[in-house]
Amino acid sequence: MSRNKKVTRMWPTMDVVAAACAAQRVNGEYIKAHYQLGDENRRNTNRELVYSFLEDTTNITDIDRQQAQNIKTFYQGFTFKVLSGDYLSDFDRNTMKMLEEEFTPEGYNLAVLTSIPASYLKAIQRDEADRRARFAQGGLIGNVGDKVQMDVEVLKSVYSKNWNTYYISAINSEDQAVFFAYKQEIAAGTLLHLKGTVKRHRDDGVTQLNRVKVI
Repeated sequence: MSRNKKVTRMWPTMDVVAAACAAQRVNGEYIKAHYQLGDENRRNTNRELVYSFLEDTTNITDIDRQQAQNIKTFYQGFTFKVLSGDYLSDFDRNTMKMLEEEFTPEGYNLAVLTSIPASYLKAIQRDEADRRARFAQGGLIGNVGDKVQMDVEVLKSVYSKNWNTYYISAINSEDQAVFFAYKQEIAAGTLLHLKGTVKRHRDDGVTQLNRVKVI
């Protein structure tokens, strides 16, 4: 007697991505697991919402579908990085392949695509931060060793496990790009006043500071 095989559900890939965009819209963030806040504060995870939206696609808006297409176009752009030999993480490589598939099965692939809108939004923010720093028109700040104070807007904050610190990219009120290490994360968009010492002038036009204090 033959054994019954488990039937794996599958959905059109762009429906899955659109449902993931809808889940991101509803939750406002990527929720992987339930918060431990009690039943009255329980929110559905993004994956739970994705399954729900795939069952009833009327809850997926045209804006969600357009966002899904934007995400696919964004990852298709990585093809040029691959052809140029630029570094691309295994996660991004796998995501590219998943987005090119016509259908997505439940399980790992669906879980990955559920997280894609959050990853996409972070990538867009990083690209915008890099663009603003790259096109800053203010030039370099002072001379190496100078003590400086300035108002800045944080563009991005990247955590380094190796050094247990955050690397902050920012731009000051004079449209000068700055970079420094800091012990705490500072959210992108934060406005603050800091003081520090000019450590070096980088070839990319960014002034690196050290001994930075927020005041």
